[in-house]
Amino acid sequence: MKRILYIAVLLCLCALVEVRAQYDVHFTHYWKMQNFYNPAGAGATGKLHAFAAYSNQLSGFTGNPKSMLINGDMPLTMLRGDHSLGLGVLNDEIGMFVNQHLFINYAYAMKLFGGRMAFGAQLGLLNAKFEPKDLNLGENNDDPAFPSAAANGNKFDFGAGVLYQHKYFYAGVSALHINAPLIELGERNQFQVDPYFNFTAGGNIPLKNPLISIQPSVQMMTDFVSWRADITARGSYNYNDKLFFGGATYSPGTSVAMFLGMEFLNITISYGYELFTSGIGAENGSHDIYLGYDIELDIFKKGKNKHNSIRILQ
Repeated sequence: MKRILYIAVLLCLCALVEVRAQYDVHFTHYWKMQNFYNPAGAGATGKLHAFAAYSNQLSGFTGNPKSMLINGDMPLTMLRGDHSLGLGVLNDEIGMFVNQHLFINYAYAMKLFGGRMAFGAQLGLLNAKFEPKDLNLGENNDDPAFPSAAANGNKFDFGAGVLYQHKYFYAGVSALHINAPLIELGERNQFQVDPYFNFTAGGNIPLKNPLISIQPSVQMMTDFVSWRADITARGSYNYNDKLFFGGATYSPGTSVAMFLGMEFLNITISYGYELFTSGIGAENGSHDIYLGYDIELDIFKKGKNKHNSIRILQ
């Protein structure tokens, strides 16, 4: 469910109608990015979880989408109960458009049926910018349907989600852009961001060899007009305090993706390549890079730190 190329958007602008498109980015490493797709994913790892992800989509095409996400979340251990906070910023470039999403997530969780049930809410700011510096309309360069100067607008938006985690599996659903933000681009054009829903689930299957495990996962994104589903098989191998993993994702009617990565010293690095099955060419796929950092963080831990005093021993 890749977003519409900017040429189609320009045609919509020319017709003086609202632009409507799938707004949110799909990343190959979605299974590592709960806080981005679901507000209830804040604090899901129980650690300080920070990551950056970059996606170069439909490579080789002029004006192809390029997306950069910086994200982080952590449990709020200074509060009574299971509270978590997440922050993120997405910069998404597609042709002459630059879309930015700044958001904050809050999640509250409770124990349920031997697992953890989290409820999350998101408050975000969407900003859209159109830069016509490379726009060439030929003889119709004074067409009033197209902004002659940079145009931008912004709008607040809201999201919510739930996430259940168990020792061997997890499942969650979220609704983002619930208020359907309508962003004004100048005086003539509007950018409509439709609400969309995201479902994700996954598990951990241990094998007889304790160093090897399999983690299947699925994700489905839809705005009830278009949809995308991803089915992922991922395997992990633990060797000398390093975790190596790799796998593949199949998206029916869209693509096949492969990825390979490793975890060491609390750092995760992974590369993925998505090959579209629509016949646009193997060299015009999407490159995904993920870099993450996880660490136990409890600076507000209660209790005294016990230690021997040199003076007392003397």
